[in-house]
Amino acid sequence: MARQPKPYYRRAQKRWVCTIDGKRITLGEDKKQAFEKYHGLMLDRQAVRAELCTLNQLAQAYLDWVAQNRKQPTYDKHRHYLKSCIEALGKTMKPGSLKPHHLTTWTNKGTWNCTTRNDAITIVQRMLNWSVEQGYLAASPIQKMKKPKAKRREIVYTPEQWKQIRSHATGPLIPLLDFMWGTGCRPKEARTLQAKHVHDELIIFPPDESKGEADSRVIFLTPETQSIVAPFLAHRRAGVLFVNSRGNPWTKDSIKSRLTRISEKVGFRVIAYGARHSYATNALIRSVDTVSLSHLMGHKDTRMINNYAHLAQNVEFLKTQARAACGLQPR
Repeated sequence: MARQPKPYYRRAQKRWVCTIDGKRITLGEDKKQAFEKYHGLMLDRQAVRAELCTLNQLAQAYLDWVAQNRKQPTYDKHRHYLKSCIEALGKTMKPGSLKPHHLTTWTNKGTWNCTTRNDAITIVQRMLNWSVEQGYLAASPIQKMKKPKAKRREIVYTPEQWKQIRSHATGPLIPLLDFMWGTGCRPKEARTLQAKHVHDELIIFPPDESKGEADSRVIFLTPETQSIVAPFLAHRRAGVLFVNSRGNPWTKDSIKSRLTRISEKVGFRVIAYGARHSYATNALIRSVDTVSLSHLMGHKDTRMINNYAHLAQNVEFLKTQARAACGLQPR
């Protein structure tokens, strides 16, 4: 009969350890707790796998999966946060040793706001949940960890503010902004739009080019937004339609740079997503129902509309709605 491994004490490390499947596993300083952990490992072979792998190894395996199954921006974002996490916690930390306070300490950086901290912890949680699904872990050690609440980007422009923004835009930036304002599309959809996506009054991004990669993304064009696109369709049958003054596709950073300069001129923050938020808010003010609006904006249900519809900022509209709720006529 094969000899069963038993815990033994390593004086140099002042730790109880055992060797299972040729791998040494640290059990801790206390003898009683070490033997309890050892017996638990012998009963649960999946727990042995969790003790043998490190967070760094899990992160590498997870990133390999993300690279094959998700888009490049998603991979870049996950790699950025996981790399930062491993650098802070160390490459030898085991999943079983991970506690919520480790992530709290890691994310409590002066330059990180609550939204960034939320994103960072969420990505670590996703990596650990993936590890459970793949059989690397029996359970996530931080499944119930409370995260800092992400702040909504409370940026909505009135039509008057948008006129200010547009008045300071120049050249090829103008039609790009007009298109985003008139369709409520995502900035990425505007800067990646090609002639092949345009079908008369519709713009259709196939599932592999749409957010979530599950369904086609349909953008509905009005006569006004059709007139914005038409001149580009006549001259650019290949490649993206909206390009900068050098003829190159707009990038997220180049748009941000231009809008930052406009922010300094108008005296308030200008971001590309502000056009999308404003589209949703103005649509609700004009009594567009939430189900229709969710379709127009490319959402599967109405829950996400609450992230864009900042009606609390429109006091006059809410006053009118309050009177309507009581059966009173508008003033």
